[in-house]
Amino acid sequence: MTQLSPPEPLASESAAPLTGSEITTTDCRQCGAEVSGLNNRYACSYCGWVNHWSEGSSTLPTAQEDPDYPGH
Repeated sequence: MTQLSPPEPLASESAAPLTGSEITTTDCRQCGAEVSGLNNRYACSYCGWVNHWSEGSSTLPTAQEDPDYPGH
């Protein structure tokens, strides 16, 4: 008899919450599909359209504020 292990937690359950982040939705400007993004930054999985980073509704962190920055 094999014993089942408990399921792995979902990434959203184990990751730290994103402060001030909002899931937003719009229509893709290229193919019209509905796309969702974070703080008005979108990427369409159907046609590959991506809106410009400056169109987002919040400022992006600097490279030094990124937890993956090589200096950390």
